Amino acid sequence: MEEKFFVGYGYGKFENDKGQMQPYCNVFMLENFNGTENADYRFGGQKAVKYRCVSPDVWKDIDIGTRVMCSFDSRQRVSYMSPVKKA
Repeated sequence: MEEKFFVGYGYGKFENDKGQMQPYCNVFMLENFNGTENADYRFGGQKAVKYRCVSPDVWKDIDIGTRVMCSFDSRQRVSYMSPVKKA
């Protein structure tokens, strides 16, 4: 399990290249910027990173802005989220 900060979601359907409606489900988590800075690229702080998710039920009872523990399935989709209890 990984600890993350849940900041948003998006789900629904879109029309794929074959003209069929394709479901999608994503969650957004805050993470530190990674990489190497150079003369043309600078960064700092955190950014929202998109993760695929198995279904909207994963965050059903979790408020946006909550620190969560996440589990991932074999396809690297978020399959479980639970709020981190405050100490």
